[in-house]
Amino acid sequence: MDTPDQRLFEADLGSAEFRAGSLKGYWGLAGADILPEPSAWPMRVLWIAAAPRPNAPDRYYVRRDLSNYRTVAPTGTFWDPSTKDSLELAKRPKGRPGSRFAMVFRTDWEGGKAFYHPYDRVAAQGHANWPREQPSLIWDSNHTIVDCLEEFHSLLNCGDYLGL
Repeated sequence: MDTPDQRLFEADLGSAEFRAGSLKGYWGLAGADILPEPSAWPMRVLWIAAAPRPNAPDRYYVRRDLSNYRTVAPTGTFWDPSTKDSLELAKRPKGRPGSRFAMVFRTDWEGGKAFYHPYDRVAAQGHANWPREQPSLIWDSNHTIVDCLEEFHSLLNCGDYLGL
């Protein structure tokens, strides 16, 4: 049986914003080729396209915990479809040292189990200063999965993304 948060998430997948990004090849929900058996709610696997870099994939998968979606920020990290587990730290995207990219996708914090970003519930819980410092990036019920995807897509396509 679908829960209210699941129905809300699925409605956001049908939004013009999500579909436009998907049609442009920016992001999408992992298909049956990656997930023969869909994850049980509240877990979902999505992919985000990355800028071309030598020896790096053209997309990264992220597994998101969407418990209490929209009321509470999602959390999650990069995911490896071949192992069905978190992506090894060595295979995660790297960024220019000191850059915002390197900070958001850091692996030296919480063992890489969450993104170091105000849109991530694990990161947001420990940073009471973020609402004051980054008010536009604080998750609230007006944000959708598209906001996360746009944010992470822009990082994976910026000049600070170095590849692997």
